[in-house]
Amino acid sequence: MAEDASFPGQPTAALLRDLFETVTPPPLSFELFPPRSEAGHDVLRETVGRLAPVASDGFSVTMGAGGTARSGTMETVQEIAQTTGKPVTAHLTAIGHDRATVMNIADALWNSGITRVLALRGDMPRDELQPAEPSFEHASDLVAALRDRHDFEISVAAYPEKHPEAEDLDDDIDHLKEKLDAGASSAICQFVLNPESYARFLERCGQHGIDAPIVPGIMPLDDWPRVRNFALRTGASVPGWLDRLLTERDGEGPVTPLLAAAATLEQTRRLIAYGAPALHIYTLNHWHLPLALARLMGAGQDAAAAGA
Repeated sequence: MAEDASFPGQPTAALLRDLFETVTPPPLSFELFPPRSEAGHDVLRETVGRLAPVASDGFSVTMGAGGTARSGTMETVQEIAQTTGKPVTAHLTAIGHDRATVMNIADALWNSGITRVLALRGDMPRDELQPAEPSFEHASDLVAALRDRHDFEISVAAYPEKHPEAEDLDDDIDHLKEKLDAGASSAICQFVLNPESYARFLERCGQHGIDAPIVPGIMPLDDWPRVRNFALRTGASVPGWLDRLLTERDGEGPVTPLLAAAATLEQTRRLIAYGAPALHIYTLNHWHLPLALARLMGAGQDAAAAGA
């Protein structure tokens, strides 16, 4: 059988897999965004097809700032669910819609068989226009309304280094607890570039009485300038050593992707060691490094063996 060119050879993979201190890979989910063009749609379809065999916990699909691209989110969620048979989580934001519209979206999701929702307050629209009628002021209000509406499996956002608008980390964790108490069953973290931040966050959450699963977000580091910009905009700290490692220097460009893959793999290993119950991988609609990470953790081996 020809070796898959998208993945390291078996001897290399076996050596790298020894970095993980687990026999069974953790549940893996992959975040996608709705395509904005036909070419983007083609890219998304290939990414979904490549990742579906290793997406043990399915996919999630984002909604734009202020609730933009709502129809694109719905169409993308339904297509992925139908083509893969995997569970799909739809992001649902409060800002940008009035209450009736949010509930209509929730009904449409439920009626189409989508039972997983990531309930978010959402980012403010860039033009700062507000809907004619008030929506949900806080994500906890949205969670409570969704819980009353349907028997959704609701997850919420968590910020290991605090939300930019929070007074401090303890204040932010109190808000997380409010969302969980309102009816959410788990939280998905904003990505961190320093795994120790996630470990400290778990400990602080335990001190606040939170025992729900808190899933760390992994941002593959193969597009470092873009990832670095995301981190600076969201308040995630950028370790100096990582920035130096992945900032290209003259004549060293070809080495950077290898360094990015190694650094992402090490971050993943450390998050698992710190007790991550699952991993949520932000793909930016690219499949190469997310698939490599999943394979190195042993994901999809049972399915491959069954099909052999």
